[in-house]
Order: sequence, then C-alpha cells, then structure tokens
Amino acid sequence: MLEAGGLVILHADGPASGFARVVAVDQVTGGNHWFLGCCKPIERGETMIVGSPVPNDARYVTRASVIASSDETFALRLEPIWERVQQRAFVRISVHGLPVRVVRLATPPRADDEPAVENFDDAVHELMDVSAGGIRFESSDEYEPEEDVVCHFELPGSLCFVLPARIVRSPEDLTRSSSKPSVAVEFTRLDESNRSQLLRWVYSEQVRRHRTNKRQEAKDLERSRIREESRR
Repeated sequence: MLEAGGLVILHADGPASGFARVVAVDQVTGGNHWFLGCCKPIERGETMIVGSPVPNDARYVTRASVIASSDETFALRLEPIWERVQQRAFVRISVHGLPVRVVRLATPPRADDEPAVENFDDAVHELMDVSAGGIRFESSDEYEPEEDVVCHFELPGSLCFVLPARIVRSPEDLTRSSSKPSVAVEFTRLDESNRSQLLRWVYSEQVRRHRTNKRQEAKDLERSRIREESRR
C-alpha cells in the first residue's frame, strides 16, 4: 500500500521513455493518490507506469491513469496488481571511474581509565556502480563485513553526497564473480531527500544513456544505408 509520504517513480512508457520523475505521495483520498506539482507532459486521461522501491525487498511496478491534473497538483488511480521487476530494491547503474572517498571509523582498544578516541582512516577509490540503496567501488583494501564507513562522492550534474554506510560485501566475497576486487556498501540512516536525489539521478542517467544509444544506432544505420547506396 502506498501511503502519504511514500516515494514513487513515474514513467510515460517505462524507464527509458524520457519521462522519469521521483515524487512523494501527498495524500490518499478515495483510493486515489494525489501529488503536488504538475505531471506534464502527461495529461489527464493518459496512463503511466508507477515504480515503487521497497527497501530490503524488491522494486515493483504497476500502471495508473491520470484522473486529475493542474499546475499545482495531479491525481492517479493505480491498478491493484503490482509486478515485481527486480530482486534488488533499487536499480543499479554503472559509473566507472568516478571517485569516492571512503572514511573508516575505528575506535582502538583502550584501558578503562583512558578516554574514548576515534581514529579516522580514509582512502579514495573508483566507483563501479551506484543505486539509491548503496554503491560498489573498486578496492582490494581490507574491509570487514558490517563495518561502518562514510562515503563522499559526487555524481555528474547532481549534488555532493556524504552518506553513512555499512560494508555488506568485502573484496573476498566479490572476487569470485568479478574480474576486479570490489567492495559493496549499503547506505544507513538515509533521509528521503538524499534518497530522492539518488533515485532521480539514476533514472535520468538511464534515460540519457538510452537516448545516446538510440542516436548512435540511427547514425550507424544511416552510414550503412549510404555505403550500400554508394556500392550500387
């Protein structure tokens, strides 16, 4: 059930359609979900795809029709059947080469009469992929499962993120399935503002890459057509 405050991702015809928007449910009235803002280019009477990431479970999608639309608000009537489309709760996208600074927080053993002292150890690695739930970066450093860290990174055209995280897979866990040693972390205590920013960036980047690939395919087809005609 989507309740007020829940985040959803809206698409015209799927994630690669060119329309992707992360919004929060403002209120639920009479079974209809209301949102603040305008849903253009989608108009009243049209349909869209609604995605809902469920942490620690999966990502689900359904269809919805726009039953009200203005410059200030719009309402959707969601179909009751949701499809589970991905095992992970959040879509991951490759971001090879972007830097991430990982700060490790360690409190060394101490005598009972000594004050607590925190040591901060940090290193810069290269990101491999990112989602609204965590990141993976290239590293052969020794990270312990469940170790708490802080990740500093910036995504193109987006904000700089400074997020607390926890190691979920160390290099030893990943070397069996990856040619490069890498470390996976999940974000902890992630507020809705940062999660929304990450969701929006991932889906916008998916759209951008899809469009770039389509343009390249069109250029390749045109070049092939020109070559074929020149041979005649």
